[in-house]
Amino acid sequence: RKHVADLEASTTARFEASAKTGKVRRFKEFVDGAASWSRVERIIARVEVGAQGGDIRFVVTNLAGGKAKALYEDVYCRRGAAENHIKSWKTHLAADRTSCTRATANQFRLFLHAGAYWLMWGLRAAMPRRSSFAVAQFDTLRLRLIKIAARVVEMKSQIRLHLPTSVPRPAHPAHRPRSHPPTRDITMGADAPKRTRRPQPANPRLPSRRSNPGA
Repeated sequence: RKHVADLEASTTARFEASAKTGKVRRFKEFVDGAASWSRVERIIARVEVGAQGGDIRFVVTNLAGGKAKALYEDVYCRRGAAENHIKSWKTHLAADRTSCTRATANQFRLFLHAGAYWLMWGLRAAMPRRSSFAVAQFDTLRLRLIKIAARVVEMKSQIRLHLPTSVPRPAHPAHRPRSHPPTRDITMGADAPKRTRRPQPANPRLPSRRSNPGA
């Protein structure tokens, strides 16, 4: 960490002098080694400062060429993204459940899980960019979108969604498509707004129930 102390201080100063709307990221490479290593290695440091504070990452590589930024963002981060895709396929879609006694059956189950992965990928890609579901995990999409029953009421100038009271997170107006005007969320159950009935006019032909017949 002593190799990036000056870089961390200068990056923090740049963030404080900026508009503080994003993050400031800088890179540095040096050669060093731990006490248990037999030789020194090339180390790439990524220093990032944002509103939540500073974050430093170190990557040890044996690649001789390439700049520090390109190796971190184009090589290291892409490898991590590929591992996250495999993790989503196994964890969120249960693709590792191959408990059948026949190999053909397990192969068919993997085929179904692969199809489910592409369906979830297409659903997430179709989300608006400003929506939190555009970067959500597959289990979040399954629990908050697919497994939730809703009643859709299409009107002349707006579309209303009647959600159950147990919805994990109601839809935010900024997450709705821009083609429809924002509308107020209506929930069903105890939290639903109470409707008041108009008073009905009394029928003069029928006697009132409160009248006393013997009067």
